[in-house]
Formats: sequence, structure tokens, C-alpha cells
Amino acid sequence: MKKILLMLLMSVVWAASIAQTATVSGRITDSETGEVIAGTNIAIKGTTKGTFADGQGRFSLSVSPGAVLVMSSIGYEPQEIAVGNQSTVDVLLKASNKSLAEVVVVGYGTQKKATLTGAVTQLKAEDLTRRQVATTSNLLQGLAPGVSVFQTSGKPGADGATIRVRGQGSIFSDQGALVLVDGVVSSMDLVDANAIESMVVLKDAASTSIYGSRGSNGVILITTKRGGKPGIRVSYNGFLTQQRATNIPQKVSALDHLQLSNEAQRIQTGNPAAFVFPQSLIDRYATGAVDNIETFDNDWVKLLLTNSGLMQNHNVTIDAGGEKASLFASVSYLNQQGLIPNNSFSRFDLRLNPDIRFSDKLRLSSVLYFNQGTRIEPAGGSPEFIIRQAIGIPATGPAKFGEGMYGDAGQSNRRNPLGQVESSGILTVRTPSFLGKANLIYTPVKGLELEVSYAREQGSPYTKRFQTNYDVYVPNIANRTYDFSTRYPGTNTLGESYQINIRNTFLAQGSYRYTTANHDAKILVGFQTEEERNSSLGATRTDFVNESLPYIGLGGANRDNSGGASEIALVGGYSRLNYSFRDKYLFEVNGRYDASSRFSQALNKQWGFFPSASAGWVFSNEKFFAGLNNIVQFGKIRASYGSLGNQGLTSRYPFTVNFASGTDYFFNNTINSGFALLDAANPNVGWETSTQFDAGLDLTLTKGLSVTFDYYVKTVRDMLLRKPIPTYVGLNPAFLNLGSMENRGWEFTLNYRHSFGKLRFDGTALLSDVKNKVLDLPGIPYLDEGLNRSTVGQPLRSYFGYVADGFFQSKADIDATPKHFFTPNPGDIKYKDINNDGQVNADDRQLIGNSFPRYEYSLNLNLNYGIFDLNTFVQGVGKRDNYISGTGAWPFFAADFVPSLLEMHKDYWRADNPDARFPRLTPTIGVNSTNSSFWVISSSYLRIKNINFGVR
Repeated sequence: MKKILLMLLMSVVWAASIAQTATVSGRITDSETGEVIAGTNIAIKGTTKGTFADGQGRFSLSVSPGAVLVMSSIGYEPQEIAVGNQSTVDVLLKASNKSLAEVVVVGYGTQKKATLTGAVTQLKAEDLTRRQVATTSNLLQGLAPGVSVFQTSGKPGADGATIRVRGQGSIFSDQGALVLVDGVVSSMDLVDANAIESMVVLKDAASTSIYGSRGSNGVILITTKRGGKPGIRVSYNGFLTQQRATNIPQKVSALDHLQLSNEAQRIQTGNPAAFVFPQSLIDRYATGAVDNIETFDNDWVKLLLTNSGLMQNHNVTIDAGGEKASLFASVSYLNQQGLIPNNSFSRFDLRLNPDIRFSDKLRLSSVLYFNQGTRIEPAGGSPEFIIRQAIGIPATGPAKFGEGMYGDAGQSNRRNPLGQVESSGILTVRTPSFLGKANLIYTPVKGLELEVSYAREQGSPYTKRFQTNYDVYVPNIANRTYDFSTRYPGTNTLGESYQINIRNTFLAQGSYRYTTANHDAKILVGFQTEEERNSSLGATRTDFVNESLPYIGLGGANRDNSGGASEIALVGGYSRLNYSFRDKYLFEVNGRYDASSRFSQALNKQWGFFPSASAGWVFSNEKFFAGLNNIVQFGKIRASYGSLGNQGLTSRYPFTVNFASGTDYFFNNTINSGFALLDAANPNVGWETSTQFDAGLDLTLTKGLSVTFDYYVKTVRDMLLRKPIPTYVGLNPAFLNLGSMENRGWEFTLNYRHSFGKLRFDGTALLSDVKNKVLDLPGIPYLDEGLNRSTVGQPLRSYFGYVADGFFQSKADIDATPKHFFTPNPGDIKYKDINNDGQVNADDRQLIGNSFPRYEYSLNLNLNYGIFDLNTFVQGVGKRDNYISGTGAWPFFAADFVPSLLEMHKDYWRADNPDARFPRLTPTIGVNSTNSSFWVISSSYLRIKNINFGVR
């Protein structure tokens, strides 16, 4: 009986407690923008109980009558709300510092900027759309400290930038950053800037190690826009601009070419009567007008650069939102005309980002994307070569006599750059690609989120090159007419190739977040696979009777075909733990266990483990710092250390023997098709690894001033490189894990934002530096790659050669100088005897420069007044060396055409010009082309990249 009474009493107490609690739910948004504030901490005042807002800003919490909820989120003013009898509480938080409240996309998730412990730079949509460029990769230049961006070509469709994050990451492995668009490996140049919501650069090991095998060179995360607020919004953005050739070297006139050719011959031979062109011809050029039969003075650059150079881009976006579904759609069209005829690029881009919310616990996020670029070029030669030829060939070469009547351009092979651009046929490169991704997110209980996604990307590049003949004529001086000479190149050729590139990505992950008033912890565990399959098929034929029918079946000769296929795969498991105590003490651990098909499974070389750890201290939240909060609103010290991997070799199967086709052999009086082993294999080849230490400081001062500083040391070990072997082996050397190098640098960012009445100002200054050094090359004294040498204690791929010491001024000067490795003449470049052994030879060569930039800086200024805004962007490099050579540096030099010289080459050494810019003038550059510091110039610069004035 006592037991029954006790149970009844406990039931009454339990029922009473239930009656005294209630569930309160709600949504937390920004009071100014209406945007949801994910991750807001909701605590019951006076207790340790609480919860947090999910990704949609929603929360649910059991409370007692009279409870008071304390809402707090970094970057917002805290707010207390008495629940009373309310079951629903929607809260508007007022921002105190929005930059601290920003949510930053990181590996497989998001984090608040204020609680980040890694080196991360986030760029918003407005940062990326202020400049008008054809390729998104060029937008990164000057916007992220520690990120070097090089654009080496302005050719339409091929003007994407090379990106290096925190220096050079390897010798022979991939050095490019890993780019993910909406979580899928891709190219950032396939995304229109108008569709980008944010771009995040992960730079240190703490932020990139969760990508393991490919995070060694940094990671760039691009998140595209998604539908949001209720209703439908349509926007248009477009630009029209013109690109021009700048700083083109000026070539000498026809008369100067004749006279200087003779002068060079006399200097070379020492014979004052020597000549290349007779004086009678020179007199005809000097006294008579150009008649285009006997005399010519063609400005080849002016003849060729006749295309408009116009570039236009049009983008329309649709943002539609509802209670259960939303959609972001973007349609873009780009057209970029080159500088020469028959050279252009066009791109069509369609993106659909639909989202469906089935319930409060289940939602679907997806991406559908189609992109097609079409590049057009002359079939007779690349635009780069044609323009270089136009700059280099003599003005005395005949260009064109009439429609379809081309001269031989003064070339022995009769190759005419004007004929190449106008009448040599067309090269078409079409690159359609499609991406489909579905992402299912399920939240079964509070704090637990399960996610599974599948993505398939397929590209089908198609190339068609039909090189046709054009007619070459020669002047008939006697009749003052033109006679047909030949057709160039003499044989028409059609080549077509098709590729199919497929990448499948599967991901499954789960995360759980636990939070109280003082503690915030989140754990992430995931699994990912990625497989890539590539196949190709190509065919060529020549001798097409009718050039207006460019179809492969109509070619009459030289029938050839080719094809191939390859596969690679990656698989990995990853995990991350984040912990924060009172938003003051921050800790994060990452780890990834990856396997790559590039390495041997039999020898257990496929798997690698890549961990990292980081910590942060928000010292501005300490009580002892309260007196300085009027000066420093936010201050954080952070540090990280971790390891990463690299397996990005050009060879897909470096661990095994690969036979190459196309190596025919002669047997039984017959030529037979065969295969040959050309590369040595190393079954023990494995991961190239790197470790990185980073220490950083984040400060937000009063009056809108913020500062970020990072110092880092990155060490690459077990580098994948080829150790030189004797040529009699008959094989290319195998890849070995050998040697190490280091990148050491720092980054500084200063941002100032302030409003002066209706005038708003936003300015950002960046400054960074990185130094590279080879630490170890076991068994190898150095690695030579032509002009470049990599040696221990020096930067990777430094310029290597002799140290120039002016010119030999006279015979007496030659006699008084240590003996050189050649027989010098006055006007030749003199070199220093570095080892003081009384002679100049190969032992006196040393490192003479390095092409990787140092002290990169930029300044981005934005002014806004009412509907008007003004943007100015300045960018530069403080220290960089460049080695000049070839047609643009040496007179009368070209490896593949008959050359002339430039106006600047007139400043050559003579007895009356001892301090000339160039050595003595000779028909060939000869010994003066020896690799030396004479040809190393400074490439530091400061450039105004963009000035924009707009009306909103």
C-alpha cells in the first residue's frame, strides 16, 4: 500500500512539472535586412539551459512560466525577452558589427567569422562584380592577401588566370588551388560572377586539411546564389567594353631594316664593304615612294590588329521564393572579340538553383547548370604566334596585292601572317559542360543534421581545325603585275577530336551540435568518393578537293585516327570537431583519411592521413579587457598546425609500367605498329606531403577600422620529382618522393568603413610577402630546367646564369679581363669572374633572379552617395624579376621566321655609344644570348586596374 501511494505521489509531481513547462518556438532575423541569423544562442536566464537557432534562424525550447530568454549572437546586441504566455517568439536583433556576425563557408559547412581559427578570406558578390572581365579567375587579383594571380594571355577564351595560394606548392605536382563550386570540383571560369554569392579562400592547414589529398595548395570555395525572400525579383547586369593592345614594341621602318642589316653584317665580319642589301635598293627606298611591286614598307601590326576587341556580357537573374520552394536562375551570354580577324570567344551560361522544403525536418537543395564556350581562331596559326610574327618580320616583306592575293612576307617558307588570319581556315573549339547535383538534408532531432548528395558533371569538348590554302603571288616587275606563285601551305588538312569527361561525386555526412549558455560544440563526420573517366577519339585527313566541304570523309590522303581512355578515383573519410567556451576560447580539430588510385594498392601506398588542429582566444571578451572595449571592439589571436597531401601528377599511373603507342618498328621488311616503354615506373611512389604553421591576429577597432595579420611557414616534404638519370637508360626518369622546400610569408589586411552623413566610404588595403626556399634534394646537387635551376638554400626555379659586367669597350679592355669561355669583341657582354680563378667559365654561373612575385599589394576604395557610387582599384607588385629573350629582346632573332629588329635595338653598343642598352649589332645574337643577368629586368609595377562610376 505504501508503494502504491508513493507512485501516485510521484505521478502527481511529474504531472505538475509538465503543466508548469511549455514549448516556445520562433525565428531570429536581422532587424535591418530581415535576413535570418543562424546559430544564435538562446539561453534561459539564470540557468545553464539553452539551444541555438538552426540554418533557417528557427529555434524551439521548453521553458517554465515567467522564464526570460537571452538571445546573443556575435556581431549583434544581446536581447532579453520575457516569454509570459507566448508560444511563439519572433526576435529582431540589432547589429553591432555585421562583419563579425557574418557566416563564412568553410569545408563541408559554415562557421561564424568571429569564431574562425583558420586563415580564411571571404569575398562577397559586390566585391566580384565591380570589375568587368571575361573570366572569374582574374577577379581574385588583389582581393585576397597571399593569393597570387597571373594572367599570361589575353586571347579570347584562353585568358584565365593561374592562381597560387601562399607561394609555390610543388616542383612537378599540381600547384593550383582546389576549386569547388557548390561543393563540386570545377573551374571558377565556368561561373558567371553575377551568380556568385560568396567566394572563400582557405589558406592554412586548419581550414584545408579536411580536403586532405588536394588541400595542399589552398582551397577556393564558390557558393552560388539561391532563392530567398517571398515573391519574384528579376535583375539585369551587363557591360560593354573594348580591349586594346598596349605597349606593343615598335618595329623599324623598311629603310632602317635595310641599312641596319648591312651595318650588322659589317660589324660581324669586320669588313666595311660587306652588305646584305645593295646600295641601289637602299637608295630606291630612301628617295622613292613605296610602289608595292619593287618596294614595300608594311606595318604588319596595323594590318593585322583590325578586329574590334569589343567584349560584352549580359546577365539576367531571377530570385523567386515561397513558403515551401524557392528558385534562383541565372542566364548569361558573353561575347569577346579578339584583336585579329577570325578570333573570338562566346559563352552561354544557364544556372538553376531550386530548393524544396518538404517539412521542417527535410529539404532538398539542387543545382542544374549548363555552360558552353566556343572559341574561334585562325587554323593557320595561334593568335599569339601570328602577332609575334607580325611584330618581328621585316617591313620590306610584301603583304597583300589584292583580294585573295597574298605576298610571301619576305619569308623563305612564304608564310604570310595576314594570309594566316584571313584565309587559312578556322579552328573551332566548343566546350559544352553540364552539371546536375541533388543534396538532401534531414534534421531528425534538434542539433542533428544528416546530409547526402550526388553530383555528375559531364563535359564534351569538341575541336575542329580545317586549315585551307591561300594563294601566294609575286610581283612581275617587267609587266608591273602579279603572278601566281604557289599555294600555302600546299596541303589542306582537317582534324576533328571529341572527348567525354565525366566526374561523379558522392557525399554522405552528419553533424551534431550541442550548445548551452557557456558551451558550443559541433562534430562533423563524412564520407566522400570521386571518380573521373575520360575518353577521346580523333581523326585527321588531308587533300580535300573542295575546301567548302570540310567533312572528314572527303579527305583523300594521310588518313589517321587516335583514341584513348583513362580513369582515376579518390575516396576519403573526414571529421571535424569545433568547440567554443563562452565565445572566448576556441578549438578545432580536423582530419581526413584519403586514398588515391594514382598510387599502388598492392604496396599499401594509396592511403594517407591528414590531420590539423587550431585554437583561438577572443581576448576582447575577457573581463580584464572591458576598459578597452571603447578602443578595441573585437580582438582574437589564433594559431594552427596541420598536414596536407598532394597527388596531382600529370601521370595518372606513375606506380606502374605504361606503354606508349605510335612507336612503329621495322620487322620482316615491314613497318609495324607497336608499343614501347618510355617512362620508368616506381611502385613505391606515394603522397607528397606538406605541413603548415599559421599564427594570426584579428582586430576590430572603433570607428570602422579592422586589421588582420597572418604569419605562416609551409614545409613540403617527400616531393614528387624526377631524379635525372643517364640518357643511355633510354627511359624518362620515374617519379620519386624526394626532397623538401619551404614557403615562409606574412599577410596584412587593413579595412576602414565609415559614414560621413550621406557619404559612405569603404577602403581595403592588402600587403603580403612570401619567400620560397629549397631545403633538401638528396643525391641531387640541383635540378636544371633550361634557364631555371633549383638548388638547396635558394628559391625554386631561380634564373641561373652569368653575372653581366657591362660591355667590352676595347681590345685593351679584353686583354685586361679574365679569359672568357668565348673570344670576345668590343661591344660583347662582359661577365664577372665570380670565383676569382682568372677565367670566366661555367663555374662562374650563379642564381640571377626569380620570377615569383614578392610584396604584392592592392588598394580598393569605394564611395557611395545616394544613388551614385565610385570604385577605384589599384594593384601592384613590389619585387619580381623577369627574363627577356627572343624576338622582343634580341635584334634579328626568331626561331621560326625571317626576322627584323625593333626601334629600341638602335641603342646598340658603338664606340660613340659605350653605355648602350644592347650589345653590338650582329645578324645573329650569338654568344650575347648566353643566359646572364644582362637580360634580367625588374617586373615590379603599380597599376590602376579599375575605375568605376555607377548609378544604382
